[in-house]
Formats: sequence, C-alpha cells, structure tokens
Amino acid sequence: MSSSSPLALNTPSTPSSLTAITTGISFKRQFKPYFTKRQLATLASLKKSGTLAAKENIARHTYCKFIQDVGKKLGFPQKTISTSQALYHRFYLYYSIRDYAPQDISVTCLFVASKIEETLKKLKDIIVAVHSVKYPDKKELDPEQISDERRRRIINYEKLLLETLSFDFQLRHPYEYVIKFIKWIQAFQPTLDSKRLAKKAYSLAVDSYKTLVCIEYPAHTIAAGCIYLASRLLKDEDESFQGLSTTEPWDQHFLSRMEDIEDVCQQILDLYIAINVRGDVTHLTKTKIALNEQAQQRGPDRIMDDVTREEIKPKISDWEFDGVSNPLDVVNTNQHTVSYHFSTC
Repeated sequence: MSSSSPLALNTPSTPSSLTAITTGISFKRQFKPYFTKRQLATLASLKKSGTLAAKENIARHTYCKFIQDVGKKLGFPQKTISTSQALYHRFYLYYSIRDYAPQDISVTCLFVASKIEETLKKLKDIIVAVHSVKYPDKKELDPEQISDERRRRIINYEKLLLETLSFDFQLRHPYEYVIKFIKWIQAFQPTLDSKRLAKKAYSLAVDSYKTLVCIEYPAHTIAAGCIYLASRLLKDEDESFQGLSTTEPWDQHFLSRMEDIEDVCQQILDLYIAINVRGDVTHLTKTKIALNEQAQQRGPDRIMDDVTREEIKPKISDWEFDGVSNPLDVVNTNQHTVSYHFSTC
C-alpha cells in the first residue's frame, strides 16, 4: 500500500516540486486501476470543488442514467454501457463539471467505449441517439445537421479522455463473476434460489456503475457485494426465499475482505436511498443498519496494518500546493511534457 501522502499518488504522479509543474519540465502519468478512499478524497480536494461536490454527485447519477438510456437506444450490450460509465467516473476524477459539460463527456465516453468493446458506432449515430433520448417528443435529428464544430469538440474530448486513462483500456466488469459465483455456490448449497438471486445481483451490478465502486474495487469484489446484498434484499421481501447461508465464510469464498463487500453494499444502498427520496426507503435503511451492526460485532480487521487502515478511510486532505489555488488546473494544462509509463508485466 502506498503512503498516505498525496504526493504518492501516481495517477497522475506529482513532480517533486511546484517548479517542475509551472516551468513545464516533465510530468508523469501512470494508469491506476483502483483508488483508496484517501486517494479519492485527495483528488476531490485538489479540484477545490467546494459547493460543486453536491452538484457533481447529482450529475453522476443523472448522466450515468443518461449513458444507460442512450446505450440501450444504440443497442449496445451492457458491457459497453458499463465501460462508458466507468470512463465517465475516471474523467471526472481529474476534471470538473464546471469546465467540461457532462453531456459532451457522456457522448465521448460512449464513443470511446464502443471502440474499446468492439461494438463500433459512428459518432453521428451516437449524437442522433442522444438527441432522441433528450428530446423524445421531437423529430429525430438529421445526421447531416450535426455541426462540424460539435464533432470536432467530441474528437478533442476523446483525446483528453484517452490521456486521462493513460491509454490503458483494461476494464473488467462484475457480470461474469456474478454468474460464476452463483453457479459455484449452488454446487454446495442446492437449496439456493439461484435464478432469482442471479437476476437481482445482476441488476445491482448494473446500478453499481452509478456509484464510484468500479474505481475502488476489482470486479470480483463488486460481484460479491451485489450477490451478498441481493440475498439480503430478497430475504427481506420474501421470508421463504432461499439465499446465502449465514454460516459460510463468504469473504473467503469470494476472495474479498468482508469490509469491502459491505462497503459495496452500502454504496449501492446509498444510491437507492438518494434516488428514491419520495418513496419508502425503510427497508433499505434497515438493511444499512443491519450491515453496520454486523461490522461492529465483527470488529476491525485484525490482520490489517495501520498504514492500510488509514489509507482506506475517507479523509479530507489538510495540505495545499504553495501559491496555487487549484493544483489540478495547473496539472491539466499544456505547461508540461507528459510521459506515460506502462506496466511490463
């Protein structure tokens, strides 16, 4: 685990001095597959978003749903849509919605994801689908009416997105793990209602991309969290439902820390509570409380070292770059030479 110092972040990694940034000597970028809560808090504080934080959360929910709707309109498989949403989250780790309109970035993410997942669509087709989703009661947009300026803007954003990714396109999704895990569980727990559990867990996995779990945890841990939460929710809805056994060490079976599985559950529950303000969320709240009580009874992870324990805790950074009001504004400019570093393994 890396040091908790923000200077230890390697996506992008920070030069040893402010001079190295402002004089444009060099700047390193290296793809980081997952981020701790400390690192996410550091990146958020670097953006100096302040009151924009709440707006960015709302935008995340809104535009991840927008990406889902446009992707379905285009006939994309769920894997392509989820890749688009993951790209959206990664882009806004380093940039703000006040500088880059979420709708344009959503279009860009769909365009790039269609290439990554080899489900290619022309940019004009994506823009037509965006217009159809945004204005369902209006006449379909004529592709010939799409301005060259709009196309050029998306192409420029594509380059920026690829640079943000450090040209690393290795994205894994939890869907295949959901199916494999449930098939494996049924082999030693034959009473499991596998079809209902798989359907619910898959649905939770789809919705998980409206949260940041895809950049915090590997796909198999997200799948484990979705299966674990699905079993609890279905049991609350129907007491006769045969879900996961309460006596099995699921953290060992899923090769994930129980704290991480529970955190995936909590973030999905927070999403559902947030988007169902007018609905009855009592059962969701009860599930959150039950998970919290379970964690308290279990106690802290006894084999975790102190550095790791601090690293995974959310914390607002208490440091700044001297004389720079917004360090990422400086980093995300052409004042430096970017060197991309790729893993050799």
